[in-house]
Amino acid sequence: MTSPIVFREPLYTTQFSPLQLRPRALLDLASNGLARCLAEHLVPISELVHQHDTAIVVRTVHLDYLAPDLRFADASWLGIRAQMTASETGEWLGVTVDYRAGHRPAARARLILRVLTVADPDSLAAQPGRLPDYLLVRFPTDQRRPHDEFRDRARIEQPFETGPELLVPQEWETTLTRSHCEVADQWSFFEMVELAATARERLFDIPDLPADARHQAVGAPVRRIIASFQRPMFVFDRCRTLTRAHRTSTGNDAVFEHAIHAATGDKPHLRVWELLDAV
Repeated sequence: MTSPIVFREPLYTTQFSPLQLRPRALLDLASNGLARCLAEHLVPISELVHQHDTAIVVRTVHLDYLAPDLRFADASWLGIRAQMTASETGEWLGVTVDYRAGHRPAARARLILRVLTVADPDSLAAQPGRLPDYLLVRFPTDQRRPHDEFRDRARIEQPFETGPELLVPQEWETTLTRSHCEVADQWSFFEMVELAATARERLFDIPDLPADARHQAVGAPVRRIIASFQRPMFVFDRCRTLTRAHRTSTGNDAVFEHAIHAATGDKPHLRVWELLDAV
């Protein structure tokens, strides 16, 4: 595994909001890039799961947009470059995905993934594991990183310094359906990031909130998204999303923080931070 995967995708309207490429569209393409890396350099992911009893789950997501924002009228094609690395122990994978419209950089996504051993081939239940040695050796030395580097990057606390509160915390309850999930009826990472964006945008329709907070929720492009997946949730689970919003300490941006919980319990299963331009 010595070369990145490079491919192009035609752009279409549902990948955009009026402000920029939607995060869900970029993270879906990141998943595509990951699948291509596996198929080209290791084995296709279906074979990884069913023939090698190995699966992977996303633990953290970093998505950074590069200004100026790419809008629908700006480009017809998006170039994607995906590069994969592994921990020396084979317990972690990392994928970096760069997006370009011609010579114009648009965004970068970085995923940290935990390798699992499939315990039940029917339900796809799995437990922490590692890549089989015969697959790990396909990563050259310069594409292997220390185990602790991956573990540390998978641990995220508060990534932004926040200042004044924009609104009182808001809670929203919903049910995960198969539109939120992947083949094992476990949540899909990019659909859950989309769920967090939905929790922010729905604030616009709450008339009791301050007008400036409602406008901030929908009126500015996203600059950065960070997501930390801690405990999985599954189809038909009830989930509570608690959203807080603050100005940053500099006042130049706004941070929306979403803690996604099970219907009962205090510890979040997922935390998502969105950094937006201040309006």
